Amino acid sequence: MTLNETQAPAKWGLTGSQLKYIAAALMVFDHVHQMFLANGAPGWFTWLGRPVAPIFIFLCAEGFFYTRSRRKYMLQLFVGYEFMNIASTLLSGAMPNPDVALINNIFGTMFLITVYLLAFDLIRGGIAEKKASRAVLGAAIILVSLLAAAAVLALFGSADIMASMPRWAFIVIFKMIPNIMTTEGGPIMVLMGVIFYVFREKRLLQAGFLVLCSILTFISAPGDSNVQWLMGIAAIGMLLYNGSRGRGGKYFFYVFYPAHIYLLYIAAYFLQPAG
Repeated sequence: MTLNETQAPAKWGLTGSQLKYIAAALMVFDHVHQMFLANGAPGWFTWLGRPVAPIFIFLCAEGFFYTRSRRKYMLQLFVGYEFMNIASTLLSGAMPNPDVALINNIFGTMFLITVYLLAFDLIRGGIAEKKASRAVLGAAIILVSLLAAAAVLALFGSADIMASMPRWAFIVIFKMIPNIMTTEGGPIMVLMGVIFYVFREKRLLQAGFLVLCSILTFISAPGDSNVQWLMGIAAIGMLLYNGSRGRGGKYFFYVFYPAHIYLLYIAAYFLQPAG
């Protein structure tokens, strides 16, 4: 996540780097639970991981605002997304594990967030500067994305088409092309990133939106199996964020995220329970 290095450090609170490292540590617990559930990994491991996605999405919105090159920032996320699609397909094929679905790829979620943020800024800038072409371009980006999502929904709803679809076509449509209906976390996580960006100077509104999503998640599926509502805990980290980037960690997430997932998956492959 690229935050402005020229920002004056705040006197208290967490920097972006510190918040990122905390989220990364919690993420390890979550993925240990995912990879070793069949081996008896405790359920509270995944509880710790629920705030992780909102924190990284929050930092993604911050990074998009402060980055010196939005094109480079978006390209890095897109390359990360495609790399993990290919690597996960190859690894799960070479080391199949029926107890683990290797579908992790939040790079796609974050890339789509930046696409919508770009569209939002084009529309806002076009209106403010009275440049209709910019506003139309921004609206067109959103429209194309929503039409792509509708097309994917239509494919999901047609059993005959899905059954007759070649494997390569399925991989391209549902894995290689980022889409809000198939990306990790789905539309709500993408919307969350947009809200965090639009209200980035109103931290209480950002945190309030996250808490509202958490409450609605809890209400929608009450019970012990629904732990996603714990994502609301991320609001604490957001409120403690002091607005400075902090030291180091510029490319930490791009390396650590796929590396720890694949190392855990490989370990889980060799430690599959008998029978």
